[in-house]
Amino acid sequence: MATDIPHDLQEFHSFLGETLASGRGDLSPEEALDEWRILHPAPAELAESVAAVRRALRDMQSGDRGRPADAVLSDIRQRLLRASQS
Repeated sequence: MATDIPHDLQEFHSFLGETLASGRGDLSPEEALDEWRILHPAPAELAESVAAVRRALRDMQSGDRGRPADAVLSDIRQRLLRASQS
């Protein structure tokens, strides 16, 4: 799907102006871009996220209760710790 680059750039420019006007000028350019991308996902990323949520809902309806958040966060911490030690 094609994007309208001039429109996207204008929207990003407006986002930056609003961000600065709200007193959030402490964001780095990379952080501002990351926040923009979270708020404005690419169509393919949005479709992928919607599909993942639908799969998770189907799993829940089938009785899968997943894993407790504490266990998931512990696993993430362990992986990050190992990665930082490499």
